[in-house]
Amino acid sequence: MATLASRLVLLASLVAGVAHADPKLDEAKSHLQSGTQLYDENNFRGALVEFQKAYELAPSWKILFNIGQVEMELQDYAGALKAYTRYLKEGGPDVPPDRAAQVNAEIERLRGRVGFLAIQTAAGAQVLVDDVQVGYAPLPDPVPVAAGQHRVTVTINGKEPVTRMFDVAGRENVTAALALDVSAPTPPGKLASPASSPTPSGPKSRTPVYVAWGITGGLVVGAGVFGVLAHGASSDLDTLRNSYPVTNAQLQAQKDTTVRDAAITDALAGAAVISAGIALYLTVTRTGHTDQERAVQLHVTPAGVALAGVF
Repeated sequence: MATLASRLVLLASLVAGVAHADPKLDEAKSHLQSGTQLYDENNFRGALVEFQKAYELAPSWKILFNIGQVEMELQDYAGALKAYTRYLKEGGPDVPPDRAAQVNAEIERLRGRVGFLAIQTAAGAQVLVDDVQVGYAPLPDPVPVAAGQHRVTVTINGKEPVTRMFDVAGRENVTAALALDVSAPTPPGKLASPASSPTPSGPKSRTPVYVAWGITGGLVVGAGVFGVLAHGASSDLDTLRNSYPVTNAQLQAQKDTTVRDAAITDALAGAAVISAGIALYLTVTRTGHTDQERAVQLHVTPAGVALAGVF
């Protein structure tokens, strides 16, 4: 509740701020008078709006004292500290000594109730403290706030806002770091470059496919040749066994030839199967189709295994 003495001081200051005849000054005077009435009715929020409008129309340093008083009634100690500090700075030597002493005493008392938030975030991000916009990053100075808990929100177009709570004590400087993994917005007047999109990769080289199938074909041919040789050696062994006369050394030599050719045939056939599997894999993965277009399914049936799809 404002005292009668403070109200009289307020009224005297308001009247002194609008002495000249001017349309803007007349409008400012109207807002000052409305603010005074609201102040007397203890409607401090309404009074603050009226005084701020009056200062906007006629920026007299004297009105800052009135704004500081209303901020004190609203317990907005950070706002009061800011208004009183500007009052002394803008008024300079024109501030009466007794008033300057009064305001300095208020400022010293307020400093014990006000802390500061140094907000660090992505350049260009909008910064709000307790849902009130205070500017865009990087802020030139720490934000004064009343002692207590405060909500800091940073946001940028196209991204979800980031919000954190910070406890700030009187005279304390708190660093509020909020990360936004974004680049700064394009300054007005400059065209934003189109967002780069991943360049679709072209079809992979099919050379490994041809090499793999070539090796597979060579192994198959080799297995076939040695298979024929092994079959012929086996027939010769049977013929030799039925011939007379024949020695054990001849039989053993023919048997060794048959076993050797059969072993080579099996080895080549096994290598051909493995090579064919590799060649098939390369054929599936190195085609001109995109991943969405390529659809390969493995089917297991009583008759065997089959691959089906777009290659």
